Amino acid sequence: MAMLTDAASGRRPRSGALFTDTLSNALGGATASLSSTVDGWTDRLDDVASGTAKQRAVVEGAAAGVRGKNPLWAALKGAWSGGSAAVRAAIVAAVVGMVLLLVLSPVLLLVFLLSILVVAAVAKARSTTR
Repeated sequence: MAMLTDAASGRRPRSGALFTDTLSNALGGATASLSSTVDGWTDRLDDVASGTAKQRAVVEGAAAGVRGKNPLWAALKGAWSGGSAAVRAAIVAAVVGMVLLLVLSPVLLLVFLLSILVVAAVAKARSTTR
């Protein structure tokens, strides 16, 4: 330990002080750079948290996926909470359209199958008359 300091002044030799100053400056620069990067990330997250319906839907869906919950339902809730009146009207219209499609799908499938039967019967009738 005595070799690291001058006996008369109690100071470190010049090379030790230079290394300490260089290390301190490098760590200070890295810390400042890291701090500004983290500040930028924080600002972006704040913008997303108070952002548009699309951003809110993505953030809520991702958070639900990480927690092991249904990301689709969470994304829908996020879009609803971050959306304007037009976005909410579009969501309601999509849900109503989906319900109508689910109700009418079996009927449409039945009509499609019946039309295939009619086409097959007509084709068979034409082939037997020739």
